[in-house]
Amino acid sequence: MQVEEILKTVTDRVATMISTKTVIGESITVEGKTIIPVTRVSFGFGSGGGEGKGKTGDVGTGSGGGAGAVIQPVAFLVISKEDVRVFAVQGKGVIAQLSEVIPEIMEKYRSIREEQVKEEHHGT
Repeated sequence: MQVEEILKTVTDRVATMISTKTVIGESITVEGKTIIPVTRVSFGFGSGGGEGKGKTGDVGTGSGGGAGAVIQPVAFLVISKEDVRVFAVQGKGVIAQLSEVIPEIMEKYRSIREEQVKEEHHGT
């Protein structure tokens, strides 16, 4: 395999691994709030090759390539009817940040549910 072919193969494989769904993750809906993970994708690749003659006069070629990728959570978008909030993942763990949002989500859910119950009782 020639160096150009290896480079093309490696870049094609890396391109198939990385998409907008990798950077902006699948959304999760909880109690009327949509949570969307945002990640940072870093990747690198390299390849090389060469050819030459051996001591016996035989011509030979050699080549190789490799790639690597890192996906890190950066933030979460929390979308509700009222607003859109961004929670950065720095210093605190993801669970710690989500645990700060969940009580607020539950409180809003309770107040909305209470209003619905009141409307149902007044409507009958």
